[in-house]
Amino acid sequence: MTILVAGFSSFPGAPDNPTEHLVRALAADAAYAAGADLATVVLPVEWERSWPVLEAAILDAKADTVLLFGLHRRAERLRIELLARNRRELGRIDAVGGFPSGPAVLDGADILPLALPWTHVARTLRAARVSFEWSTNAGAYLCNDTLYRLAFHAERLGVDRFGFFHVPMTDELVVASGAETGPEIFCSLAGADLERAARHLVAVLSANRTLA
Repeated sequence: MTILVAGFSSFPGAPDNPTEHLVRALAADAAYAAGADLATVVLPVEWERSWPVLEAAILDAKADTVLLFGLHRRAERLRIELLARNRRELGRIDAVGGFPSGPAVLDGADILPLALPWTHVARTLRAARVSFEWSTNAGAYLCNDTLYRLAFHAERLGVDRFGFFHVPMTDELVVASGAETGPEIFCSLAGADLERAARHLVAVLSANRTLA
């Protein structure tokens, strides 16, 4: 079985998404990917396409573990999301000009828990020297929309473990973009720190398939 790592492409207000860079960096390291039974996918920030692309990637890779990474421009550090919420922000435009079709993601529970071995996740990030915080609010944009669908369909797809990590901008992208579209005050982290966190998580979860 395989661990699937997914990031998101650019979207309004974020012309360069650090989670896309993260996924492409992991995918480019062929030796690492093969050793970790790792698959990767970059998801479009589109209300109608994000989930179908992720679902297809899960089925293609026969993934039993899915790690989602998404940008939160006001995050101060890596943010571990614990819940998916059945809500959408009406009027929020996606990367191709689309809008959500309704206030709820699906006909389901208001909240769905995510499924990772959280104490091991925390220990792993601390060992990687990456600062993090816990969150029960993944927002109401495409990240949460895709996350809720994953939580809703996980059992059907054979996905035993899944989680979502919001990340701030990376230092490199702040410098490259000049932060023209960002908030006035925001935090960032080094791209190398983000990669190190992701690699540590993949390594621990790959080596310990029974962790739950």
